[in-house]
Amino acid sequence: MNVKRLLAAALSAATLLSTLPAALAADTSEPARRGEVCAALVQAADDYNPGVTAADVMHGDPDGNLRENDPVTRAEALVMLQRAFGELPSPVGDNARKGYPASNFTDIPNWAKSELKSVFEAGIVAGTSATAFSPDESVTMNQLNKFINRTYALLGSNLKDDFYAAVNKDWLDSSTLKPGAPQSGTLYDLMFDTAPLTELIDKAVSNPRNEDERRIAALYNNILDWDARNAAGLAPIQPYLDALENVRTLDELLAVRHQLSEELASSVLLGFGLSSDAKDSTKYTVSFSTFFPSMTKDLYAQDAGDKKEAYLAYVRRVLEIAGQDSESAKADADRLWAMEKALSPSRLDQQEYADVDKIYNPYTMDELKALFPHVDLDAVYADSGLAPSDKILVSDKGLMQATAAYFDDAHVEDLKIMTRVSLLISYGGYLSRDFWDASDAFQQAFLGTEGTTTDEEAATQIVQGTLADELGHLYAAAYFSPEAKADVLDMVHDFIAIYKERIQKLDWMSDATKKKAIEKLDTMGVKVGYPDDGEWNDLLKGVTLKTKAEGGSYFDNMVTIAKANKQLLIDWQKKPVNKGLWAMSPFTVNACYVSNNNEICFPAGILQSPMYDVNASREENLGGIGYVIAHEITHAFDNNGAKYDKNGNAADWWTQEDYAAFQQLCNQAIAYYDGVEAAPGITCNGTLTLSENIADLGAASCILEAAQREANPDLETMFRAMARTWASTMPRETAEYYAQIDLHAPDKLRGSRVLQSLDEFYEVFGIQPGDGMYMAPEQRISIW
Repeated sequence: MNVKRLLAAALSAATLLSTLPAALAADTSEPARRGEVCAALVQAADDYNPGVTAADVMHGDPDGNLRENDPVTRAEALVMLQRAFGELPSPVGDNARKGYPASNFTDIPNWAKSELKSVFEAGIVAGTSATAFSPDESVTMNQLNKFINRTYALLGSNLKDDFYAAVNKDWLDSSTLKPGAPQSGTLYDLMFDTAPLTELIDKAVSNPRNEDERRIAALYNNILDWDARNAAGLAPIQPYLDALENVRTLDELLAVRHQLSEELASSVLLGFGLSSDAKDSTKYTVSFSTFFPSMTKDLYAQDAGDKKEAYLAYVRRVLEIAGQDSESAKADADRLWAMEKALSPSRLDQQEYADVDKIYNPYTMDELKALFPHVDLDAVYADSGLAPSDKILVSDKGLMQATAAYFDDAHVEDLKIMTRVSLLISYGGYLSRDFWDASDAFQQAFLGTEGTTTDEEAATQIVQGTLADELGHLYAAAYFSPEAKADVLDMVHDFIAIYKERIQKLDWMSDATKKKAIEKLDTMGVKVGYPDDGEWNDLLKGVTLKTKAEGGSYFDNMVTIAKANKQLLIDWQKKPVNKGLWAMSPFTVNACYVSNNNEICFPAGILQSPMYDVNASREENLGGIGYVIAHEITHAFDNNGAKYDKNGNAADWWTQEDYAAFQQLCNQAIAYYDGVEAAPGITCNGTLTLSENIADLGAASCILEAAQREANPDLETMFRAMARTWASTMPRETAEYYAQIDLHAPDKLRGSRVLQSLDEFYEVFGIQPGDGMYMAPEQRISIW
């Protein structure tokens, strides 16, 4: 799938806690006193403005009275900060993108606009709300600490105060974003580098030698055939739009839904699919789902702002492309928003979709029919082509129950709008240029991106997402060596051995549970590089994608692929789960743990420089790919993975006491990350990111132990490599959105907060109380 259109495609389915010293970090609602503010600033600024004194920071009355016990206003605190640190530099690069815009504040006094110009331009000012600076309110120590921490990040010159900012300063300051790219960084630049795949595609297009390459050539050429796509316009989906226009009852709407299923292999509004059974991972089970809200709960709750307007503008635009006038398009977009907002509170929170206890909800067909009395669910089931099943899984039963209320004649207009918008967003990208332009405009408004990728880059990304096996075969042969695979496998097995030893030493886990945990490690599957024979999905084996000369088009190709995918599920239902199949493609720049298989997977795409280099030092590779490998192993024991046994089945293998102890550690991990700032005003949600944070903390401990087993470990190099691994930049709008939906902590915390949990980190860099990176030993956290 085209990366720059991920956000739009997703819509189609639905149509710091301060890191200052503990003495300074405690927040109260009590106003901070002039004396304590001055002391904190002198201590914080000493390495940046050597020799700064209290007299430089805190000026008294003409009679010499320093009023040390008087409260400090927020404006005064910034004046004192500026005296302590000196004139702040103008932000560049990442700091310029993510700084809090002073233009958001509507209450900056005129004197401050002049005297504090550099402070506001630096983007470090924390308001009391999104638009209020509140200059005359008393500052608290927590607010002051935010000002200081943001100043550390802006300056980025002291490893002891902001390790991530200092290690990555040159890159962060000079960072740029490619047109249309929502982010850039160590990993993201590999993800968005289409050059290796483009080279493979170009060869296939110029001289297709086999069925794989012929499919690649057909799809790629059809994507770029704008003359044909624009000439066809809405014609490929116009019959369905016309049919929707004539719908007056739920039965008539469901008839259109049936038509879409039969002719496009599409499943709108509700439908049945197939997934592996979490409680018996050798079997496939039928699943049932309905439409869901497109945006996050927070956005619906706020019910205002630029992101809401960006979404509504996008919906209005695709409706207008389909022929609606602006007034009716606006009314339909507003009605869609109202329906999604009403449904939003019923859905699971983002992190709960990985919790098997929340998403494993078996129903019988009779139970579903009772919830949808006006829907012929037998007919909907028949559309799937699946064989009958006495168990049907629902992942979000609260949302399903809420949407069920819409399936009647009284709500048919709401469902018509949902279907129309879903149809236009799902298939519009296969049609004319104006749909692509609408998608680009939406992403720019929603994520703050600028420009767009070239048509050729976009086509490469689409082929990459659509013909993963075909392109994967070519990539594996061209870009991954047996030597690299062997080296990485050795590293994986080293880490598993380290984990066994660490588990044996845990003081909070009993021997009975330790035995089960080690059995899980012993049976863990490991996939490195690319699939062996028999492990490819081969979704389109025997399927022809027609070229233009053969009467094909981009739209037709995608429908053919959708029908092949539907047939694949029908075929799979008759067989046991093939655990040899890969969850990722060889060119994927990522890695994963698959709980249902109890396996870790590292595609060739991520096993390249700068993440991995056979010629790099052991410590550099540990801080790069080693961090990633250990992270995925730890997922077997995070708050979600811990609910699966050695066979990949959701089963309880813990003693009651051990699991209670683990839950207590999970709560500590939530608190350790919750509220920590990654950029001004953008904080980490410790609950949302718990599973990934556990994996990061476990990875850090594992690779540290691996390094310490070397003869003369260079821990400084490894710690720096860990921070560089997560170097990234993105527009502020993107960072805000990711903080709401991403199960990972913001990248900065993955390269800094995790290090603060390691005693050796403090020893290597001489970090002491008073340094910004310092945390007291009792505040540090270790689980695995």
